[in-house]
Amino acid sequence: MRTCKVCFSDLTLGGANPAPAPFFTSAQTTAIIQAAPEPYKTLFAVASGTGVRAGELLALKVSDLDFDRKTVSISRSADDNTRLIRETKTKKSTAILPMPSALEAMLRHYLAKHWTPNAPGLLFPNRKGTRPRSRDNVVKYGLHRALKALGMPTKDVGLHAFRHGLATELADASVPMPVLQMQMRHADVRTTLRIYSHVISETHRDFMESLGQRSIGTNVPIGTEQNA
Repeated sequence: MRTCKVCFSDLTLGGANPAPAPFFTSAQTTAIIQAAPEPYKTLFAVASGTGVRAGELLALKVSDLDFDRKTVSISRSADDNTRLIRETKTKKSTAILPMPSALEAMLRHYLAKHWTPNAPGLLFPNRKGTRPRSRDNVVKYGLHRALKALGMPTKDVGLHAFRHGLATELADASVPMPVLQMQMRHADVRTTLRIYSHVISETHRDFMESLGQRSIGTNVPIGTEQNA
């Protein structure tokens, strides 16, 4: 199995660790998608199923979807302020990502029942079909309304919570670091290591539990028993 090279220079010791960014668990994501109306329902499904950045999500075109190969091509991003479409953040950001079967079904349904053809060919165009949707409006009228309906907090929660949720789930499942880096499309593995270093996977936890049983044992030292 191929692995990426990680050196001591890739690691940073000391310093305060920043608080983890907000993220949605798998159960929360499912609830949000179910509570949201179209086009937000499918928009959130793409966000959670691919982990793309907000600008990349809003710049997607129907032509970026390959249902035969079950892939989603990421090659552009929409500016938050001007909504002009430009190149992706880095060369590493441009990639072809897997399209999970569940996401494929949702996209097919959306295109057949809810999508309106538009000149730019955008997957999630604004109401006039002239340019990408506003990120702020998607968060305000789509995401936050769904969160409020579910009784979930909205403070500092944006579309990035879907991306961070997917990455956290992958890290927790102990997927190989190259897989996590490719899905998140970080230019540098150090970024992946830094952002998701707070995740303690079940595999990691189970290994340390087993090691502790062998090296530490389960006997309580004399004089430390708790009184009944």
